[in-house]
Amino acid sequence: MTNPPFIWPLGHASTPDEMNTSYGPRIDEDMWDFHDGIDLPAPIGTAVHAVADGIIHRAGPANRTGPGMGFRSTHIVLKVVDPADGEEDLFVVYIHLDRIAAGIFQGARVEQGDILGAVGREDATYPHLHLEFRKGALSEPNSRHPLRNLPYVNTANFTTPELDRCNFSGSGTGLRTIRVRFDAPKRWEGDVQRVDVQLRRPDTSHEDKFVDFDDRNTIESSQGDDHSFNVDDVAVEGYQKSNLKDDNRIDLNYGVLVRNFASEFTSARVQVTDTLGVHSVASEFALPTLAAGASAINSHVSFEDPTFPPPGWTVRSKTGNVCQRDSAAKIIGLHGLLCQDVVGSPGGLVRAALRFALPVDRSPVPPMSWRLGAKLRAAQLPTEQGKFVYPLAFVAGNDLVAAMCLRRIHSGKLVAGVLVRAEDGLFRERVNVTQGEVAPTDADSWELELLRIGTRETTAVLRLNDTEEVARVNGDTSEVEPSHAYAGILHRHNSTAATLHLDELLLTEEPRP
Repeated sequence: MTNPPFIWPLGHASTPDEMNTSYGPRIDEDMWDFHDGIDLPAPIGTAVHAVADGIIHRAGPANRTGPGMGFRSTHIVLKVVDPADGEEDLFVVYIHLDRIAAGIFQGARVEQGDILGAVGREDATYPHLHLEFRKGALSEPNSRHPLRNLPYVNTANFTTPELDRCNFSGSGTGLRTIRVRFDAPKRWEGDVQRVDVQLRRPDTSHEDKFVDFDDRNTIESSQGDDHSFNVDDVAVEGYQKSNLKDDNRIDLNYGVLVRNFASEFTSARVQVTDTLGVHSVASEFALPTLAAGASAINSHVSFEDPTFPPPGWTVRSKTGNVCQRDSAAKIIGLHGLLCQDVVGSPGGLVRAALRFALPVDRSPVPPMSWRLGAKLRAAQLPTEQGKFVYPLAFVAGNDLVAAMCLRRIHSGKLVAGVLVRAEDGLFRERVNVTQGEVAPTDADSWELELLRIGTRETTAVLRLNDTEEVARVNGDTSEVEPSHAYAGILHRHNSTAATLHLDELLLTEEPRP
């Protein structure tokens, strides 16, 4: 009996090894990332085998030679023949190794099943083997889906794509960005390969767009939210990180985003196809529109206008505190927003702030992202270590969802950071003691952006002066929806006096330019 063309590297058989993050988009370092291989969790020291007969192309320690080239950990590259196409070399890449077996060196011939090395965790957050298949050249953009070659039981495992969220720009005749959700209920069959989107007009004419994970003309082998969209303004997001097993997650979640398309399109069709082109699932749906006379949420407030509170905003202040338009708080022009927590009385999160009600029940779907910003001067804040205030915040009822944080640290510095609600109901926070240092005389522009709302990989990002990213952190809003945006003084301390000056207030569902 002949061996199959490829076997799995850990189990040394045709039966698939347990898989964590699959090939394709995921969240890594709290931002969009394209994962060029598959992660196979196993204890350190687990034997790693040759998936096919071949020649060792390289083997050794970390050797980063440039973007997309080289490796940050002990690794092996096995050159094999692709049975589907023997004309181009196929490089099988093994990364995060603990050690390399004796006799495994450049030019050595190996047979399928030979032990090449052992699982490690070098340059990784947990022990696992990262496995890639690179076609034609040894660079990340040449990666191909490993399940094209590795044997697995291919089932119809995708859920039906469903319209999930929509952000509008301008009026009802403006641009829209939608998110369509689908899942693969079992992470060990992560075989998403292609997503096709068809935007349709009433006259049956249409525009076709697609993302193919193996076509680098449609997706980048890179990291960063700014790399997620392709030239057709389509992005595929994966709502998972690497170590799904330890996070007790058995499924894979995905979002298909289509941005900046006009109201001439009234319906859409989205289709997802697997790696082998055997199974696909599709759905058709009407595209969201705003009600007659409605417009996107896009509030720009200058406190030079004597109307107070500004349209769409209401004052929320504890008795004895101050939240008012005032010349003493001017930053730009003659007036600003003065917020003072005078009494510091016990209880409550909101001390002195403006509040905006978010359209969480907007038909048919709510927004997927928000931006909340203001020019800010911390005129008076607590001096005790560990004390903090939240000048910009998204709240669900009386509970924080995400916020900009001004925190006093052990050195006495006041530093800015960001926090977001996690799956367990607690919060993840990240401050920046260098870029985020704040002095009482500073009057900078701060922006809190909340991305991927409604998913288990929601991201809160804090920016300074429009461009400088100070901090970002991931959380989970799959079970909670922000109902209000706040600008002012929020905290949970007692007997804490604070004064903030705010100006040029912004709340918008429009994406960053």
